[in-house]
Amino acid sequence: MIQAPTAAPTIIPASAVRAMLPAALAVALAAPHAPLAAQERLRPPPVRRELAAPADARAQATLGSVPPEVLEAALATWNAPATRRLVGDTTLAAGDTVRGALALRDGTLRLLGVVLGEVVVINGDVQLLAGAAVQGRLTVLGGRVSTGDRPAMAGEIRAWPARVRVEPSGDSLVPLPEGLARWARWSREVAPAGVASATRASATLVRQLFVTTAHTYNRVEGLPLMAGPRVRLRRGDWAMATEWLGVFRTGDGLAWRAENLGHDARLSVRRGSAGGTGRGVSVDGAWFNVVAPVERWQLTEGEVGLAAVLFGRDYRDYYGRHGGEGALSWHASARSGIRLALGQERWTTRRMRPVWALGGGDVDWRLNPAADEGRMTLLTLAGTVDTRTSAADPRSGWYVRAEVERGSGALGRRAPLTDVALAGANGPTRYVRAFVDARRYNRLAPGVQLNLRAVAGGWAHGDPLPAQRRLAVSGLDALPGYDFRRLREADGMDVGTCATGGDASYALVGRPAQCERIALLQGELAGDFRVLLGGDPGALGDRRWVLERLRFDGRWVLFANAGRGWPLPPSGKLWEAPAFGTWRTDVGGGLDFGSVGVYVAQAVGEPGHAPNVYLRLGRRF
Repeated sequence: MIQAPTAAPTIIPASAVRAMLPAALAVALAAPHAPLAAQERLRPPPVRRELAAPADARAQATLGSVPPEVLEAALATWNAPATRRLVGDTTLAAGDTVRGALALRDGTLRLLGVVLGEVVVINGDVQLLAGAAVQGRLTVLGGRVSTGDRPAMAGEIRAWPARVRVEPSGDSLVPLPEGLARWARWSREVAPAGVASATRASATLVRQLFVTTAHTYNRVEGLPLMAGPRVRLRRGDWAMATEWLGVFRTGDGLAWRAENLGHDARLSVRRGSAGGTGRGVSVDGAWFNVVAPVERWQLTEGEVGLAAVLFGRDYRDYYGRHGGEGALSWHASARSGIRLALGQERWTTRRMRPVWALGGGDVDWRLNPAADEGRMTLLTLAGTVDTRTSAADPRSGWYVRAEVERGSGALGRRAPLTDVALAGANGPTRYVRAFVDARRYNRLAPGVQLNLRAVAGGWAHGDPLPAQRRLAVSGLDALPGYDFRRLREADGMDVGTCATGGDASYALVGRPAQCERIALLQGELAGDFRVLLGGDPGALGDRRWVLERLRFDGRWVLFANAGRGWPLPPSGKLWEAPAFGTWRTDVGGGLDFGSVGVYVAQAVGEPGHAPNVYLRLGRRF
């Protein structure tokens, strides 16, 4: 998400969009890829030959990459439970038979035996030697195919020399983002590079001096840097990982002061399949002094950081956490599981710093709202169910994340809100907070999707929620047709933020989220499209990006959103909610190119709102 700094923070002038979009697309196109091999079906030759792109195809496909539908199909084969998966150089000996699909990555596959299903090789080569037989299709991504004396091939052979960017996620492989989204992937590493697979070594010890960022660039810390030792040990089904990282916050002129220093130490012991991936159980411990974001469910780390560094617009709030936590987790698969955590921590307010932004001294940062301060004991039960075909580019499946938090302790200082009656009292407090984010991805046709999302959360029991546990339905991820946390009327309560009074008084407290509960419904209809200006479509083969003829792929998106927030109901009933006629709604559409998307959204039901034009990195949800 990228926005220009205007009086209304979610609006970009049309002229600015026209100026920014070519640059954004140029960055997204600039990811280096090897040339794309033309798809070719071969008959077994009597002599050895190699399958690769011809010289003229290499000259044209200077930015060629594997078509997304081909990569999706290859990863689906790899991730299928019945597929036999291999890592590194492997030989299927003569007389051996694989009765299903065979997949290999990061190595050379030498085939002398028989495969009754299809063969997929990712970032590796295939050698079809005498006696080899494949009943299904052979697909090679990021490598070449060489044949010996007449191997028996019942299916077609497809080869692309262009390497693909994928990473292991448990027992699965998921694609990495490309272009601008790749640069904006400011998330901590899941697994260290170079860790040997359990199929190649019974025990692996990895020691690293690790340097990374805490989360993303923001107006409280600047760019928080983390550095320290990391050790990972794997032996059979057991895996142990520990890291002891110091935190340095760069947003205060690089001053070496206590408030700019922190730490994040973690220890995890896990027992599960494939040397610590997939199904299993883990025990985790953490000791930390960090700055944590409020409402992390909206926008991604990259979108928040890019908007802050380019335009001085920070769409999150932050507070300090200092304490420890222990957790027990059960992993049903690489992306699904349940986690029970018990922690004790001290909450503090973090002040806004004069951090650098591209706008320089003209940047007018929004104040960081105060937090409720005190010591709290937190018991959290969280679960995730993820059956999507891909986490980065889902085409079908479910994603459901749910969390219940019980907090108890003493809060000595409450944050100021626009209405004193909305805040809790100082002293002992006990509360229960729940949150659910459910998404369903539906493929209606090979190139058309209908995706649905429902978000609900907030107070479930006990005292009013602390300030840093409150929510809002405002922003580009929820209702982009409305300006971010702007009050339009001086009287009444804003249904997006639950703030009262005028916009000026709301700005004095930092425009915090004040709702005890929220509900949000989203739906989008999306379809694939291909742009081709000039040239013969049949001459381009499966090459995705060809600058000489200006061809690129994307999706058109039509969407609608409805949601609102509200304070605690006077009756205290758990399921009580305002009538649907009081919800805010907006509609819009745009073009999504995978790495970057440009959209326009219009608020409906309330007069006086101009359309908002905005950019986002990656998918909407």
